[in-house]
Amino acid sequence: MAPIDGTYDYDLAVIGGGSGGLACAKEAVNQGARVAVLDYVTPSPQGTKWGLGGTCVNVGCIPKKLMHQAAILGESIH
Repeated sequence: MAPIDGTYDYDLAVIGGGSGGLACAKEAVNQGARVAVLDYVTPSPQGTKWGLGGTCVNVGCIPKKLMHQAAILGESIH
C-alpha cells in the first residue's frame, strides 16, 4: 500500500471497523472528537469483501438475528 501524502490531525484512531470499533468511534464523535477508523478486510476465497462493520455486522451475528426475527414473524403469521 502506497503512503498517502498530507497532514492528518485526529484525536482518536480506532483500529478495527467491527461493531466494537464503530461503536467506539461513534461515541467519540458524539463527544466532539475527530476520529479515524482503520480497517482492512481480506477478500474471502469467493472474492467477496465488505466495508466497515467486520464479520459480525456484515455476515455474522446481525444477519443471523435478522433471519431469526423473520422466522419468528413467519411463524406468528401462520
